[in-house]
Amino acid sequence: MISFNKVSTFLFAGENESKLRKIILSPLCLLSFFYGAGVRLRVFFYRRGFFRTQALPCKVVSVGNLTLGGTGKTPFVALLAELMQGKGVRTAVLSRGYKGSFSGPFGIVTDGQIMLMDVRQAGDEPFFLSKKLKGIPVFIGKERRLSGQAAVDQFQVPAVILDDGFQHLPLKRDLNLLLIDSQTPFGNGWLFPRGVLREPPGQASRADAVILTKADLSDNIEKLKEKIFQFAPDCPIFAVRYTPTRIWDQGNEQILPLEILREKKILAFTGIGSPISFRRSLENLGARVAGFSTFIDHYWYQPEDFSRLLQEGKEKGIEALITTEKDSVRLKGFPKGEIPLWVLSVQHDFIGNGRKQFEEFLWSKLDQGKKG
Repeated sequence: MISFNKVSTFLFAGENESKLRKIILSPLCLLSFFYGAGVRLRVFFYRRGFFRTQALPCKVVSVGNLTLGGTGKTPFVALLAELMQGKGVRTAVLSRGYKGSFSGPFGIVTDGQIMLMDVRQAGDEPFFLSKKLKGIPVFIGKERRLSGQAAVDQFQVPAVILDDGFQHLPLKRDLNLLLIDSQTPFGNGWLFPRGVLREPPGQASRADAVILTKADLSDNIEKLKEKIFQFAPDCPIFAVRYTPTRIWDQGNEQILPLEILREKKILAFTGIGSPISFRRSLENLGARVAGFSTFIDHYWYQPEDFSRLLQEGKEKGIEALITTEKDSVRLKGFPKGEIPLWVLSVQHDFIGNGRKQFEEFLWSKLDQGKKG
């Protein structure tokens, strides 16, 4: 098997690319140029009113990014939903349902109490959010206006959260939150397919606030802020980091203390957009990472993957296999064997006084004092 991590690193390396890589990938530059022209033209048409935007009869908070995955949108959506719920604000999450089999105009993954779809129908991210968020409906559908209207009609929510909504311009929003990975904010600076950018960095000007994720792992936060201010001079910037919260055994669902990883010889595997952050979390918890297998984002694990991982684990004498909470919903059928399978849960935490400042910003934008 060719390592997905090696392929993605070659295609989408950071700013410091070798001359050889630049030469090999140069044919993609022309495609990126045409892609970028199309993106700019689309934004221009929406801004000028040539393309129609529609509003929902509720507040709309959009969470998105400029790059192809890896910024931590899903856990931030969970944080935002729980934050609003904690303040007594009823909300629903609207997701596209990427990689799910559901093809209707909109569908309900959970009504907040009962799961109404399985992971194959919903897609891994909406299913993950449905399991994690209690009392919060989760909808899927490409037409977010339809799913948003259904959320208002069926659950009378005064606000909805638009998951991965930065590029979903047909729907008006009251708050546009842009997430940027502090370690690789703009990849190699190229638009897709030469790079990971979905839009030029200058489109950050559409954001009402920027959230810098994995900020504790970057040494250039102030420099990055200066660059963002070039595009969005008046945009507030907040910083968050991943904080491990618990470990649980996939086999018996037993909750384990984080300390169990200290000096534990493990084999880790994941299929998420930014696998390196997962590895660093494990190492920071004191784990001895004897092997680290990466798969493409949203990868559906197959029986042969399980067999290979278990065999590698036995050969290396590991004490446990471990993966992410997001991966865990795609592990149906993983055999209970001699080696336990653990799942690491993480959440976003604001750095410093950031949580209080973000809450004040959020409520001021949504005028939450008038909402129930």
